[in-house]
Amino acid sequence: MPRQAALKAARTLDPAPSEEEAQRTTLRLREKGTRKVHEYEGWAWKDSAPEVDEADDDFWLNDLSDITKANVSKQGIEYLDEE
Repeated sequence: MPRQAALKAARTLDPAPSEEEAQRTTLRLREKGTRKVHEYEGWAWKDSAPEVDEADDDFWLNDLSDITKANVSKQGIEYLDEE
């Protein structure tokens, strides 16, 4: 799925302190087995980790104070020329 791949790529960007301050970057992802290149605008920011119940002691988010969130906006699809 192109959108999920773009979100994964956006989470690797340098995160801003908040979503409003995030710098937007163009992400170009080629769809496997086709000649389509999906173009997204992506950005990432730091956010506080969600609250976890005391009962979930082994839950991995217990040790995190903040997490990286990301969002993308589709700009279009480019079709590569036949060679």
